Amino acid sequence: MAQVMRARRDEFIAKLVATTEAEIAQLEHDESLRGLLEASITENIVTALHVVLNRIDPQTVDAPASALSYARRLAQRDVPLSALLRAYRLGHAQSLDLLLGEAVRLGLPDPAGTVITLVSLTSAYLDRVCDQVGRAYEEERERWVGARGMLRQYWVNQLLDNPRVDLLQAEAALDHQLSGSHLAVESWLHGATATTDPTAVFDRLTSLLSTVLRARGRPLLVHTDEAGARIWLTVRPDCPVDPDTVAAELAAAALPVRVALGIVRPGLEGFRRSTRAAARAKALALSAGAGTPAVVAFGRVAPVALLVDEPRELADFVSDTLGDLAVDAPRPALLRETLRVFLATHRSYTATADQLMVHRNTVHYRVQRAVDHYHLDLDAEAFDLHFALMICRWHGPKVLRPK
Repeated sequence: MAQVMRARRDEFIAKLVATTEAEIAQLEHDESLRGLLEASITENIVTALHVVLNRIDPQTVDAPASALSYARRLAQRDVPLSALLRAYRLGHAQSLDLLLGEAVRLGLPDPAGTVITLVSLTSAYLDRVCDQVGRAYEEERERWVGARGMLRQYWVNQLLDNPRVDLLQAEAALDHQLSGSHLAVESWLHGATATTDPTAVFDRLTSLLSTVLRARGRPLLVHTDEAGARIWLTVRPDCPVDPDTVAAELAAAALPVRVALGIVRPGLEGFRRSTRAAARAKALALSAGAGTPAVVAFGRVAPVALLVDEPRELADFVSDTLGDLAVDAPRPALLRETLRVFLATHRSYTATADQLMVHRNTVHYRVQRAVDHYHLDLDAEAFDLHFALMICRWHGPKVLRPK
């Protein structure tokens, strides 16, 4: 059976290459990589036939050199490992179809024994080779991501800090256009376990954000450390940056990350401004501690985010504005949050009740209690009150008086 297949080898290989490209979209390559795919399939078929013809123990056979080279090249091009392993399963199935068909044609005296031996040998070979190419892929992926990350970080630093940066060279190195409108994103792991793969998490996050925000072109992803990453998306100038929508998508995808969104701005200066805004939003989110939302947008918290480095002045302002309501205790906290939402909803009892999920009368009682007991003037001091309440919302004990 193997001898028959060896005689039809070239025809079979050509068909398998075409089938692989047709069935697995990620493996439809340009000419140079297609040649490596063909070489990998050819050497694997030749080696597998050698194992079968000579009854060689598959555990003593190494993956062909071209197969390892192909795996490494796919890692460099961000083609998922699952696509490569699927190609091996497809090749195995196609080979067995041909060989088993030949077994029927030959009219063997013990077809079952022959088939069992054949399946055992080829499956063991497949397992051995997939293990080796998988390790080669993962090692190259780790090396390549690290090297590419350093290169990307260098050019991002140039864009952010160098007033004479070569934009064309930066665009070529980063594979990211700087002429459109940009949205910068800060992201960091949250609640992740020891088994979490940060690279995979941030890749998934980048894909999710691209879809939700309808980004144009290729996003730019730079890992800041093993638990954090910066992402830049090219978006429409009027792209809505809604943290609630992004948070809902994060929850649906079960991604263990927190996200800070910058602002949408055009050109190189916009790239820089959005980056600064995202960094401010992240600093505010970290300052807020455990109670921070999963997604923070700079546009929603700009006044507070801009003052994140001034805790003493913020505390003084909160104390002067709220008086005894600025005490770190459960009851004042409940009144502060109700009053904050009430002012944010333009003094709507109904909208406040909906957002806090309480009865409208409860909102009315809490607002009246805050005004009467703490001597607040909602008409004369509305702006200062709302600002002080926002500061309490994000900075908590850092700006409140102990009970």
